[in-house]
Amino acid sequence: MPADIDLRSRMTPAPNVKLMINLGACLDIPTGHYIEGQRGESVLNGGLGYITGIVGIGNNFKSTIERFMMLTAMSRMMYSTAKTYDTETSIHEEHQIRVAANIADFHHENILASGRWLVTDKTVYAGDEWYRLHKEELEEKRRRRDITVATPYWNRERSANLSMLVPTFTEIDSFSEFETSNIIEMQDEIELGEAKGNTIDMQQGRVKNRILMEVPRIHTSVYDYLLMTAHIGHVIDLHGGPPGTGGAATMLRYLRNGEKIKGVPAKFTFLTHNCWHAFNAAPLVNHATKGPEYPRSSSDDLAHDTDLNAVLIRNLRGKAGPSGMPITLIVSQSDGVLPSLTEFHHIRENGHYGLEGSNTSYALALYPEVKLQRTTVRAKIDADPLLRRALTITSEMCQMSYLWHTQPERFRLTPRALYENLKAQGYDWKVLLDTRGWWTHEAGETRELPFLSTLDLIRMSLATGHPERYVPYWLEADRKTIKARYQRCIEAYRARDVPVDMQAGTSVA
Repeated sequence: MPADIDLRSRMTPAPNVKLMINLGACLDIPTGHYIEGQRGESVLNGGLGYITGIVGIGNNFKSTIERFMMLTAMSRMMYSTAKTYDTETSIHEEHQIRVAANIADFHHENILASGRWLVTDKTVYAGDEWYRLHKEELEEKRRRRDITVATPYWNRERSANLSMLVPTFTEIDSFSEFETSNIIEMQDEIELGEAKGNTIDMQQGRVKNRILMEVPRIHTSVYDYLLMTAHIGHVIDLHGGPPGTGGAATMLRYLRNGEKIKGVPAKFTFLTHNCWHAFNAAPLVNHATKGPEYPRSSSDDLAHDTDLNAVLIRNLRGKAGPSGMPITLIVSQSDGVLPSLTEFHHIRENGHYGLEGSNTSYALALYPEVKLQRTTVRAKIDADPLLRRALTITSEMCQMSYLWHTQPERFRLTPRALYENLKAQGYDWKVLLDTRGWWTHEAGETRELPFLSTLDLIRMSLATGHPERYVPYWLEADRKTIKARYQRCIEAYRARDVPVDMQAGTSVA
């Protein structure tokens, strides 16, 4: 082709990375992939996408899971804020303070008291009023240039870090019950049973359809991450069959025939980056003792206690990973999703992956100093951040081993082999575990632990001279001493991790 012929488009390309925020709890590997960072590190772009749906029947912890995702992502992004529109008027703030307090990366901050999280509901705003104010806030954010931060990813030209606006988060719980002021007026004016009432759902559907059409543009462009719950119900069979057996086929492969997502248009399913289905929630009770499978302590032995639950979730439609494969989340009714216990349960149920010892007493290959039992693991998780970190790494290695079928053989090693290899190279595993595996923007990094992903740990085990071998950028040549800049980050992290008065949101140290 002649050199003077150039048919390339002059349009401005979209950002080269659709930024997903890491969540842990076995949710990142199935939804993401690793991308090379600006310092040669491997950054996992997975977890919370820009638009997330969570659906299910009642009592399957949809709201609890949604809140875990939103608040965990928020806790990892410095300066971020969140707002919740509670269409079911069911959120109790005192309970949510307790749930948020269990997210370690908030460092005991009371985010409701500090104003970083705002909860409002339909007793304050009808749906259209709330949405108008919400759009105004997003437009105001769009005009802010002082809140642009650098991510660890390269930009398209690989000339600098990819930049973003500080993330914010919006939650609608639930979208099924979202009502606008004109619909409320119609409900007040029309008597039950009147034929005019048949138009209410049609008009409400048009409003929701328009909102969903606008969401990709107005949310993604300003890095506002939207989460919505919705209810699942049965299609009514007009031919007289029992619920769930009618002729109406489901629009989503992993829903049963006759099931539908209620009160939302079809765009809800194909505009969401991940649409999670929560199902089969059941109390997690030990068959022998009848008490909790993972008790908080030796005294936590109440028979048939229903606080601890196992909830299956599957991605009905994922745009960055497989759909249909179930993941078990461990959820406490009082404390919310328990990410590290979820990771422990995952490796225990997958052939004791990365666990060594007997069926009743064992230790992680990556952290052999700490002995674990079913009855003690929950308390030890709460008390030991290095154990939590080792569980995340082990569970991610487990998922990579069976989900990433194209992973090169050189990356397929056991936790024991990884542990021994890096120990032989002179690395200190307590230093390696005193890290974080989730990414944040550069401003946030100044007060967080050094970054070390699971794939980078594996790359560190490659032979000297291998082109993919990795050495952490924050370590000196002796592989044990942390560089002064990153030591200051650790000190800032420790300074944040002090108890606070949960009512006032102030330090009590």
